[in-house]
Amino acid sequence: MARRAMLKPVLEILATTPQKLEREISTLSRREMLTRPTANKWSIGEVLAHLADVEEIGMRARVAAMVEQDSPTLPSFDQEARAIAFKYNTIDPRESLTQLARQRSTNVKWLRALRPAQLKRRGVHQTVGEISAEELITEWAFHDLGHLKQILEIKRYSLYPHIGKMRAFYELK
Repeated sequence: MARRAMLKPVLEILATTPQKLEREISTLSRREMLTRPTANKWSIGEVLAHLADVEEIGMRARVAAMVEQDSPTLPSFDQEARAIAFKYNTIDPRESLTQLARQRSTNVKWLRALRPAQLKRRGVHQTVGEISAEELITEWAFHDLGHLKQILEIKRYSLYPHIGKMRAFYELK
């Protein structure tokens, strides 16, 4: 029961991420969401496309493999290569969020039904080695928060040119 209690805040993060993302993009135009803050950083649209893309292959499928198989190999993937191959920059950001929300609802219900023994099951990630289902589920929430922070940072960057002399107090990185 202790493991399930430990995952309660993690599952809450996973359950509420789509609504948080919706709130952050609700007033933005498609153009604003597809504009990169700098040449080497993803746009909000690319972040949303990435989240929708990895929901199944990067997250659910890996946890399911650990729950259903003995010590499965969990493939890594190159997110930058996927962004190019799947043309994240051309996907409608709102459609990405709709897809993520639909998948996430199903996935959170599935995660909440996992038993403590299933959370202890392990797999071997191609890059980092052996991990537990619980660790991967926790990383899933950590991943969400990182991308929510990234979207907030992109919005912050868009305000920077308009704060005039107050820019003296800030340094964008």
